[in-house]
Amino acid sequence: MNPTNTNLKLKRYLSWVFALLLITGGCKKEEVTDNTSFAIYYTGMTDIGPSMSGVIASPTFIGAKPNSFEILSISLDGATYSGNSFEINKDNGSISIKETTGIPVGLYKITVSCYSNGTRYEFKNAIEINMMKPVPDGITVEPNKLTVNYSDIIDPQSTAELPTAQVTTNKNHVSIRKYEIAKSDFSKYFAISATGVISIVRGDATLLPGKYVLSLKLTTGASKEDEGIFQNAIEIDIISKPLSLIYTPSLGKIEEESALSGKTSFKSNVPAYKGSMNDLAYSIKSISPATNKITIDPQTGVISVPENHGFAAGQQYKVTVNAKNVYDQAGVDFNDVFVLDVVKFIEPIQLFAYQNKNATQAVAFNVNPDAGFKGDEVRFEFIELPAALQGKLSLSAQGAISAVKGNTIPLGAYTIKVKATNPKNESIASFTLTVGTNPNYFTYVRYGNNLGLAPAENYANQFRIAVGAALSTVKPTPAATDAKVSLTYEIRNIQGSGTINAGTGQITLTTVNAASCGVFMVTATAGKGTPEEYAVQTPVFIHNSQAVNAAVVEYSPFVFQVNPNTGGRSTRPAITGVADKTKFTMDYRRTFNYYNFFGTQLSGQPTVENSFIRGLFDKYAESKGTNPNYGSRDPLSYYANQANLTLPLAYLDASTLELVVNPNKWIYNGEAANGAMVGQITFGIDGKDPQGGSGLFPIVLWFDTKF
Repeated sequence: MNPTNTNLKLKRYLSWVFALLLITGGCKKEEVTDNTSFAIYYTGMTDIGPSMSGVIASPTFIGAKPNSFEILSISLDGATYSGNSFEINKDNGSISIKETTGIPVGLYKITVSCYSNGTRYEFKNAIEINMMKPVPDGITVEPNKLTVNYSDIIDPQSTAELPTAQVTTNKNHVSIRKYEIAKSDFSKYFAISATGVISIVRGDATLLPGKYVLSLKLTTGASKEDEGIFQNAIEIDIISKPLSLIYTPSLGKIEEESALSGKTSFKSNVPAYKGSMNDLAYSIKSISPATNKITIDPQTGVISVPENHGFAAGQQYKVTVNAKNVYDQAGVDFNDVFVLDVVKFIEPIQLFAYQNKNATQAVAFNVNPDAGFKGDEVRFEFIELPAALQGKLSLSAQGAISAVKGNTIPLGAYTIKVKATNPKNESIASFTLTVGTNPNYFTYVRYGNNLGLAPAENYANQFRIAVGAALSTVKPTPAATDAKVSLTYEIRNIQGSGTINAGTGQITLTTVNAASCGVFMVTATAGKGTPEEYAVQTPVFIHNSQAVNAAVVEYSPFVFQVNPNTGGRSTRPAITGVADKTKFTMDYRRTFNYYNFFGTQLSGQPTVENSFIRGLFDKYAESKGTNPNYGSRDPLSYYANQANLTLPLAYLDASTLELVVNPNKWIYNGEAANGAMVGQITFGIDGKDPQGGSGLFPIVLWFDTKF
């Protein structure tokens, strides 16, 4: 693998070894001998294969620092288990997983104890580990190595054909029922279809060049017990020339050497490099004005100046750096990528400290360095930031630490270390961030469904108005929530109209067109108007099922929840009122409305400039080498794409009338669809292309990468 820095290298290495899915959970206090408020929170490791090893990090905690950890018991699928594969660090509570060769597969739950302030606590089932069996022999990926140019992937407008690989079995000795990519830090960049085709997601701006090794989760039978892990199934090498080089900061300062300053020197930060790491080498192309006192480390790119440089205050040097790798031997010049100013004096870092911070779950906060802090040209960086905080805290150029409203930092106490560095000295400050319970925090409101679909949480928030019934016969009302306080409800009419009872959340429908679907967004707020205010948004869908020329089409569920990266296939619809169902045909025709829910895309039809779905129509046209037609059915039509059904964004399978969503088609400018699409479908009763048939809107596509 070719990482861009040490942290990324470690992160990817662990992903190769473990194929991890990290989840955070709280452990309830099981035995307490006093009234002290104390709890610990472990990060769980799942999806581990045989012969794998690893470490589950130390828990975070509320209360005094715990110690004297012990494993009290281990269960395997509910039965007591004894073995030496799990060991706990008595001092910090981290758990090592080793000697897993031959270990039984199944779900392991570990109960631990510890002491805090002299009090002993027990935490039942604090950690869960899913040990998966390997897949049967004879399953391979062909080819098991792919090489692809970064420029072909990152450009969402690119029409270059990306390579794919196929999961195969040895002479079909075993059938594979379900294909998944094992979760990792980079699994989102890749997809696998329902037939085992592994592909690369095009247009995600966060993807970096490098080697990625994927493991697969495969189900080879009819039950979850037949699920196994295919370790290191395929290596995908994304190659490129040097693409970018950024020094942060890009302006450095060095003191002139004097009686006041003494001998001075300078070192820049390691630059952020983007490109393949193979045979990467840095060199200085030019310095203006010329000097031989500024040098660069060819391996790291660090720019430095030794003592006895002789620079004088007021001078400025601009450095152009050349970076080359195996894919560009001449290298790429990054002009004036770093500037060094010479000054008389730099204030050393003094009195660098933070005060401990008590924060509230999901509430924004800010922590600044103490008022007495001094220092010029200071650079700040986190040191040993706990995993639970990574990606959830911001550190400004002034040393301010913040988290946004709605942040997902778990409950617990965290030690945060920040290093401040300038050319004179460095200092490390640490403080404790304690995230306490927000009485207003909750995660869901579910309206359920009236279709008889279970479990309700998998098919929530969809209601059908029966043929011939009035809108008033359906009044969706919240059926479940984990909120512990009263909620205030508001509604946004997206397609259709209705009102909501602010106290109960009951929806009264006023307009949903016949043979069509309504889309509404309900916002439930706890503690409205207080600093601890917290809100959850829930989409609610309505199908007004009415006959069109005697025909009734009903999908159950009529909300097709689909991951835009992987695609999928809906259920078959129930068709009534048709004499010969074998000649009943359907196809998408017009009025394609995309509604953004939680992304940044612009809602609207393809005719709307800069709308998300317009971009998808553009991509479809490019794939066919034609000009986009924003009034055409073709990007979602079966009949317009019969020769190649991998081209459309989605289509209705002519043989089953199931709605098929093709993988990686609902992504534009690197952002996957996160909303709903409702389009008109026309039907015919003569077995032919129904392009001129009667129209209805019987199904909603709901996109989310969490599905």
